[in-house]
Amino acid sequence: MNLLHTLLQLVGGLAIFIFGVQQLSDGLEKVAGLKLLSFLEKAAGNRFKGMLFGTAAVGLLQSSSMLMVTMIGLINAGMLTLEQAVGIMLGSEIGTTITGQIVSLNLQDMDLIFLIVGFGLMFFTTKRKLQMAGQPLLGIGLVFTGMRFMSSAGQALSQLPGFLQLLETLSQNVLLGVLVGAIFTALIQSSSAMTGLIIAMGRSHSITLIAAIALILGANIGTCITGWLASLKSSLNSKRASYAQIFINIGGVLLFLPFISPYAQLVAATSTLLPRQIANAHTIFNVTVSLLLLPFVSPLTRLVKKVVRKTGEVEKGKATRYIDERFLRSPLVALSTAKAEVLRMGELTRQMLKNAEKSFVQGKLSYAKAVLQQEPAVDEISHEVDHFMEGIPTEKLNEADRATLARLNHIVTDIERVGDHAVNLAEFTLQMEKKEIKFTKFARKELKELFDLVVEQYGTALKAFKEQDVSLLDQVTRVEDEVDRMEKDFKKNHVKRLRKGLCQPEAGPIYVETLRNLERVSDHAYNIGLSLIY
Repeated sequence: MNLLHTLLQLVGGLAIFIFGVQQLSDGLEKVAGLKLLSFLEKAAGNRFKGMLFGTAAVGLLQSSSMLMVTMIGLINAGMLTLEQAVGIMLGSEIGTTITGQIVSLNLQDMDLIFLIVGFGLMFFTTKRKLQMAGQPLLGIGLVFTGMRFMSSAGQALSQLPGFLQLLETLSQNVLLGVLVGAIFTALIQSSSAMTGLIIAMGRSHSITLIAAIALILGANIGTCITGWLASLKSSLNSKRASYAQIFINIGGVLLFLPFISPYAQLVAATSTLLPRQIANAHTIFNVTVSLLLLPFVSPLTRLVKKVVRKTGEVEKGKATRYIDERFLRSPLVALSTAKAEVLRMGELTRQMLKNAEKSFVQGKLSYAKAVLQQEPAVDEISHEVDHFMEGIPTEKLNEADRATLARLNHIVTDIERVGDHAVNLAEFTLQMEKKEIKFTKFARKELKELFDLVVEQYGTALKAFKEQDVSLLDQVTRVEDEVDRMEKDFKKNHVKRLRKGLCQPEAGPIYVETLRNLERVSDHAYNIGLSLIY
């Protein structure tokens, strides 16, 4: 019964620790939100800045696995290159050590203070900002509470002969320790939890330093499983990024393995406390490997590209490119990839408009048929994006990011309607060809002028939303007013031509409907622009 109670303490403490890290991560992600992505865009161009960003991001999010999944989503969305991802990845290796350093501190009874303050802010305040601040504080309290349980269990386990024999085996057989650490971390998919467990055992003196170092080296390998699983059905560069992480972590372990004993002696000199020694061993290893590999980011990227080659297989039957249901576990990734998919849908419908214009102006049916062929893909993207955004957990988003999600929901509808209008215009061309209806040169000139203006306005609205550039809204608004004026003037001109007998009567309804459809496209562009401020 004592053994059962000890195991329950160990597993329960680990569960509390993992849940605490998750609460801490979710709380900090709410506070940071998509601002992290704006910092990423500024840092990604320079590998040293990228490494600093990776360190800071994991320090904030408390999860290298989450950052890895985020990068895979951004690579899929074309917002991050493989080389930039590798630089950030090296920084994330350093960021993972922050958790170990925090939990190695001897903060007695601080867990209760964090729990009380965090719980109070979350459940007894009405202000959203205070509630968001309470969640990470509650998470820290849970982390230290979990450490307390695991330390207590470790102290009891240290009295068992079988457990002492296991630790002796791990101390003498470092490779076995690395393997055990890798497998256990892969199973729980959290290197932070594994590190916390090892430090908790160090706090109760139920593990040796060499065994702890072996398990930590294994944890660095086991943490790669999350990124690898996330990349399985992603783009080629996403797969390469996950393999780059594997190469980095395995390479670092192989570099240190021959020197475990002298390394342990070096680490032992950094502190008189075993938990601090374990945390320092983790930090020194990760910082050293990252700094050594930073100058070799480009060669490493080339190596990964040679190892992970194109298979020649093309995924069929999928209209979307960026969104993936697995990214819903990270609202930050889900929101950024949803935005990328919506903008891609916008570009597809803009091309449909341009093809519809060519079918009218140049009279080529191939352009009209291209518009009709593109319609099913746009409809499918619209449906998939709507479904994907419904699955994004809004309770894990801050107010600004929830507003962005609401904007995306409205914009998808506007973009889908633009696609419908492009289809209408293409069908008008086919109808004219079938019934041998011709526009006059005056009508074609007016339509080209209006087409050009509307297509440009629509492109400007999409650019304004992509870059969150409110200054472009004035341009979109001016064009919308101009389109309304031109529609009225062109209708009057058409009536005059009809009275003079210059155009076929059958062309009248199609001409008027074409003007109406273009005016509606302009309205949707205006709506997209207004989403920046409303």
